[in-house]
Amino acid sequence: MMKTALLLLTAIGCTPGDDPTENPPPPPWGVPISGGNLVVTRDGAAVIADADRDRILMIDLATQGVLGEVAVPGDEPGRVLEDGSGRVHVALRRGGALLTFTNGRSSEMLARRQICAEPRGIAWEQATDLVHVACAGGELVSLPAGGGAAVRTLRLDRDLRDVIVSGNRLVVTQFRSSQLMTIDATGSVLARTAPPTVQRFGATDFDDFGSSGLVDAVPAVAWRTIALPNNRLLVSHQRQVKGKLKVEEGGYGGGCGGKGPVESALTIVEAGLPPAAVVPFVQGALPVDLAVSPNGQLVAVATAGDNMVRTATVGTLNSRDDDKCGPGPRGPNGPGGEDDDGDDLGTPTSIAFTASNDLVIYYPESPALVVRKVTTGGGASSTIPLPGTFGYDAGRSLFHGQTAIGLACASCHPEGRDDGAVWTFEGFGTRRTQSLAGNILARGPYHWVGDMDDLGVLMDDVFANRMAGGEVTRSQRVSLGPWLDRVPTPAPVATTNLAAVERGRELFNATGCATCHSGTLFTNNRLVDVGTGGKFKVPSLLGIAARAPFMHTGCAGTLRDRFTSCGGGDAHGVTSAMAPAQIDDMVAYLESL
Repeated sequence: MMKTALLLLTAIGCTPGDDPTENPPPPPWGVPISGGNLVVTRDGAAVIADADRDRILMIDLATQGVLGEVAVPGDEPGRVLEDGSGRVHVALRRGGALLTFTNGRSSEMLARRQICAEPRGIAWEQATDLVHVACAGGELVSLPAGGGAAVRTLRLDRDLRDVIVSGNRLVVTQFRSSQLMTIDATGSVLARTAPPTVQRFGATDFDDFGSSGLVDAVPAVAWRTIALPNNRLLVSHQRQVKGKLKVEEGGYGGGCGGKGPVESALTIVEAGLPPAAVVPFVQGALPVDLAVSPNGQLVAVATAGDNMVRTATVGTLNSRDDDKCGPGPRGPNGPGGEDDDGDDLGTPTSIAFTASNDLVIYYPESPALVVRKVTTGGGASSTIPLPGTFGYDAGRSLFHGQTAIGLACASCHPEGRDDGAVWTFEGFGTRRTQSLAGNILARGPYHWVGDMDDLGVLMDDVFANRMAGGEVTRSQRVSLGPWLDRVPTPAPVATTNLAAVERGRELFNATGCATCHSGTLFTNNRLVDVGTGGKFKVPSLLGIAARAPFMHTGCAGTLRDRFTSCGGGDAHGVTSAMAPAQIDDMVAYLESL
C-alpha cells in the first residue's frame, strides 16, 4: 500500500519533492476535524457521518456492501448513536437538526427535527427512551427517540460538547474548558468538575518558575468523552503547559524534550472520586476520538495530528500520570499500549468497536474503513473502500498535521476557532488566542498587534519557524486561506427578547462602538489604542458571544466584564455611564451577532 504522503501528492498531480507551481491546487475540500462521526450497530452495520462530503453512509461490515447513502447538503453531519430499539440518530452540526433513521441498515428516515443552531453531542437514555442533544450555544434538548417534539430544553453554559448518560444522571462536557457538569432528572446542575492540573517541566529557564523548573499543565479542549464500565467516564483532551513562549525558531517547543506547549491527555472521572490523570500513553496531537470495546477490556484513541490509532488495555487507565515530561514515546508501543505504523490512508477521525471487539477506523480522505483485529494478536486488518472520490486539501492537511514539536495549528485553533486560552510570550506579555472562523482572508493584518500582513507571512513565521513545522510548500500556502475562509463563525443563540437587542444596537452606535466595529464583519481592520496598553487590532465581533474570555489579555471573563471591570474605559467606546440595564441590552445585542 502506498504511503500517505505519496498518495496525497499523487492526488494533486505531484511527485515526491515536487511543488505544484504549474497547476493550481484543487478547490477547497473538507471541514475542520471534530471526531466521533461513526457508530457500529449491534447487527454489524457501520454508520458514518461523512462531514466532508455532507452525506451519511451505511455499510455492512460482513459483506462490505453499501446499505444506504443519504445526502445532507450543507448540514455537516457529526455525532452518531444507536438507541435501544436500533434506531440511528445523527446530529447535523451546521443543519441545526437531529436526523433519526429506522435502523443502521436502511436509509429510511423517521424524522428530521430542528434542535438548535449548533448541535454537538448526543446520548440515548434507556430509562426514558429520550435522546439528549448538547448544543454549542448552551442548550441541552431532550426528545423522544421514536420521534416527536422536544420534551425539555435546558439552558446551560455555552460551548457544550458531549452528553453522557451516567446512572440516573447526565454528564455534559464543555469543549474548550473541558469542564464536566453533572445534571439530575430535574435539570439542576449538581456538580462541576474538570480534569486535574498536572506538573510539567517549563518551557524556559528555571529563573522564570523557581528552582524546580515546574509549571502547571492545565486542562483544555475536551475532544471526546465516553462512558466506561462501572459508571466511569473517559475524557480525551488537551493540556496547556504554562510558561513563557519564545518568538524564535522552535520557540514554542522549549519544554522537556523540546515538546510544544500543548499535550494530549486522558482523564478518568468516577463519581465520588477526584478526576484522575491517566498515564500519558497518548502521544500524538489532536486526540479527536475514543472507543471502548464491548467486553470492556480495550480502549482506543485516534490522534489526527500523527494519523494514528492506538489501543491499550482498560487496565492501563488505572496508572496515574506522574511523569513531569508528559506524553512521549516509551518503546515501540508506549506504556501498556499497542501501536503500529498507521494504515497509510490519511487521517483517522472516528473509531468504534464491533460486537466481536474488532476496531473499526474511518478515514475520510481515502475514503475507507479499516477493520482491525486487535484482540487476536498482531493487529491484522482489512480495508473497506467507500464510495466517493479521494478527498484532499493541502491547507486542511497543514492545519491538522503536527510538527516536530507535536503541535498542530488545530491544537490552539480547534475546529478552526480558538481554544479560549491565554498565553504568555517573552517580550510581548499575555495574549488570548484569536479565532480563525469567519472570513479570515478579509481580516488581515493578523495577530493582536497586526504584525503579520497576510497568511503567507504568518505561516512562515508561526508555523514554519516558531512551531518548527518546516518549509511551507506553495500548495499549502495558496490552499490554507481559502480552506479556512469557509469555516463559519459560531451561530448566535436564538433570543425572544428582540426589544433588548434593538436597544443594545442603538447603544452600540450611540457610544461610538460602530466607529471601529463597522461593516459586515464589524471591524475596520485597523490598529487602535483603546486604553488597554497600546495599539491593538480591532477584532471582528461576529460570533463574539462564543469567544470568552475577551480582550487581548483575556481579562474579561464575560461580555459584562468588558463593560465593568475590564476594557479600557471611555477610550474604548463611551460606555462608563451606562446603567446596569443598558449593559444588559448591549450584551444582548453583541450576543445576537
